[in-house]
Amino acid sequence: MPPSNRKTVAEKLITIVSKEASKIPDFRKRINEDSIPLHDAIMSGLAVMHLKYPSLLQFDRDSVKKPDKLRNLKSLYRVGQVPCDTYLREMLDPIETRYFRKFFTRLFAFVQRSGRLRQFEYFDEGYLAPIDGTGHFSSGKIDCPECCVKKPGSKNPQYYHQLLACCLVKPGKKEVLPLMPEPIIQQVDASKNDCEKKALKRLLSNISREHPHLKLVLNFDDLYSDGPTIKLVKSHGYSFIMVAKDTSHTSLYESVDELDKADKVKRYQFTDEKGHKHWFRFVNNVSINKSHKKTLINYLEYVETDPKGKKYVNTWITDIQLTQENVAKVMRGGRAKWKIENETFNTLITQGYHLEHNYGHGKQHLATNLACLTFSAFLIDQIEQLACKFFQQALEAKKSKKALWHAIRGLFDWFTIENWEDVFAAITEGRSASLKHLVVDTT
Repeated sequence: MPPSNRKTVAEKLITIVSKEASKIPDFRKRINEDSIPLHDAIMSGLAVMHLKYPSLLQFDRDSVKKPDKLRNLKSLYRVGQVPCDTYLREMLDPIETRYFRKFFTRLFAFVQRSGRLRQFEYFDEGYLAPIDGTGHFSSGKIDCPECCVKKPGSKNPQYYHQLLACCLVKPGKKEVLPLMPEPIIQQVDASKNDCEKKALKRLLSNISREHPHLKLVLNFDDLYSDGPTIKLVKSHGYSFIMVAKDTSHTSLYESVDELDKADKVKRYQFTDEKGHKHWFRFVNNVSINKSHKKTLINYLEYVETDPKGKKYVNTWITDIQLTQENVAKVMRGGRAKWKIENETFNTLITQGYHLEHNYGHGKQHLATNLACLTFSAFLIDQIEQLACKFFQQALEAKKSKKALWHAIRGLFDWFTIENWEDVFAAITEGRSASLKHLVVDTT
């Protein structure tokens, strides 16, 4: 059965990124006919991350010097010429990170146009979107002008890079949709390190500018549950659910206890079909603290007890009006915060994306640019899992993501491939006949 010539979602998404990559201005002063196009360097970087190569050197050895791999890069990633690993770093390093923003907005627009964004609808107030930070580089020796520094001026300074990420999620749904992460890097003329709170201002400003009609319910941990952050979130028209620990919200807890004594706090409990007991205590319109009395929030306390007596306890504050009918839904939204940690950061670190691996640090923007390409590859994979039947069938055949990545890399290494449908068909059906030429590596 010959391939159908229909474009897979992977081909559509990579074409979108390729078109945007071709628009990024080339920084080089001298460009001649033999120069490798900047577009090809960017798409080669994306291929490294999408194929889950552990290093640029291995990508160089497996691809640059083998004509069959070059043909695969051209057919699958629109790459005409591939720079060696050193030149690839040199070409990616000077690119201003902001140019990668279009990758995310165009890929997100694809999900919107396809109608699949509706699959993430959960709250009437907006799409649930956890926000959290993660590190992707740390060294006691290697640094660049964008590095933040711990213990500056000491004998053992620590240089590091972080990102503040925001993903659209839905309780019970495996896929997540990351937006463009905000780099946490040394800012120009700044006397102190950049941090998550400062990056949040830039992140929300960028999201509201790029997605002006996107309604969001932002999900935060306890670090952000304070008056200034709530005002910032509301200034952009977003709703929120924030963890509120008793150790950092003494005044709030005292206020709730006082209201409880006055019989103004409500309780609700039920036992589900699995025998888990769910207990809620909630009240609306309470001041966040004494310093911000006019900043009113709604308080939700929750205890889950399983049949063996093990308890899960948490407390959130939100601007969503709480009722007996919706406290369980808000609780599930609050607990979905773990999706940005487990199904985003942990996946990027442990499931083949090598987010914390140092592919190259550079002298300008390389470390951050490589991290953004990793997030771009992750977003492509998430959209494929969400929308591509070929990807879904291949994943079902291989049972796990790691096995699927291994199979895709194996086909890339050993066969000449014309399109992504051939890749997925070979994995799903064993249709190796559709892959024209077996490449024998004799090195």
